[in-house]
Amino acid sequence: MHEVYPGCLREELSPGVDLIVESIPHANSVAMGIWLSAGSREDPAGKEGLAHFTEHMVFKGTEKHSAKDIARIIDSLGGQINAATSEEYTVYHSTVLAEGTETALGILAELVTSPRFAPADIERERGVVLEEIREAEDSPDDVAMRLLEEALWGDGHPLGRPILGRRDTVAAIARDDLWGFFDRFYLEGRKAVVLCGKVEPEEVEALARKLFPRPGKEGLPPRHAPRSPVGLRVVERPIQQVHLALGFPTRPAGAPERMALEVLHTVVGGGMSSRLFQRVREERGWAYTVTSFVRYYTDAGYLGIYAAAEPKRTGEILELIFEELEDLGRRGPTEEELRWAKRRVRGLFLLGLETLGGRMGRLGWLAALGLPLTPPAEVLEKLAQVTQDDVRDLAATYLVPGRAALSLVGQDATGLERLGKEFVEVKEVA
Repeated sequence: MHEVYPGCLREELSPGVDLIVESIPHANSVAMGIWLSAGSREDPAGKEGLAHFTEHMVFKGTEKHSAKDIARIIDSLGGQINAATSEEYTVYHSTVLAEGTETALGILAELVTSPRFAPADIERERGVVLEEIREAEDSPDDVAMRLLEEALWGDGHPLGRPILGRRDTVAAIARDDLWGFFDRFYLEGRKAVVLCGKVEPEEVEALARKLFPRPGKEGLPPRHAPRSPVGLRVVERPIQQVHLALGFPTRPAGAPERMALEVLHTVVGGGMSSRLFQRVREERGWAYTVTSFVRYYTDAGYLGIYAAAEPKRTGEILELIFEELEDLGRRGPTEEELRWAKRRVRGLFLLGLETLGGRMGRLGWLAALGLPLTPPAEVLEKLAQVTQDDVRDLAATYLVPGRAALSLVGQDATGLERLGKEFVEVKEVA
């Protein structure tokens, strides 16, 4: 194995299959994950939710072990096992004491190489997934976020479609669809095996070569970048608040501006000292929840803002948000804001490295998206170099009304649509 940076080793087990190990001798446990470079962006049209459904079905048992067997094995190790599907990756992960590394990695390997997909299990799990979709549909903040991404990228692009799929598309998924997705993106697809903790790299490499002998594809799945149609999405719900989500297309995961974007988002709404938290909640008392966030993909990204408040405050909150964004684009953050935001970003990054799961998740995410495994020291150096002008230029370029997408969930759809059109240059309304 070759050293990527001190403590982190990487080896290509075969084309398209990487092993990444970060050895931490003083730890007592190991966090491990199998990261597949395929997610909901790979769902075929009309079968949205297939990647997520496949993840569910993989956990229903393998050729060697039932779902109950798998749970008992991991429980007997005092460990945990889980999985997640995103737009661009699927990960199966486990954390166990170091003595259980071989057993747990063997179980993860079984999941991604030899599931059963028994017909009876498919129908049972379809019901579980449909309930998960209903639960999301009953949550107004989930609805606002889903509609925001549809407004940002358009329903015709995979990034604008729900990861869970819709009830009709999940109902249309057949066993052959599951096997087709599995063969193409699990068996033949690009993957990374990542372990962080008390591991011997040479031993893990020998084990991984035995568990993952089949080569994959070296590149990422073919994808096309969204054109960012931006628009307005409004849904009527019998609820007391209005949930609003505002988004601005920015830069992809590998962009050099990423650390400046992290600082910008932090100044806007990341934390209790941020502009929006102070202006909206602390100074005026207009909302309990107001925050910002960033999302990164291989070829796109966005900065989002979310708030929930009584209907009469919605317009005032939107007006205040755009005032603050305009000020950031014109004058940039103050020196004090810049220092505070950089300290917060630095602190969150370093705290994420305090856990084995955090370390494994960072390395796996980078590998799954085909990005370099950047040393933590280099990340911190890039953060230190962010200037007021960098942040101001990003705000002036990206956080402008002509690039905004907006979703609103509340009681009066007609009134909300009329309100939304006052703040964003609508190209699409739904």
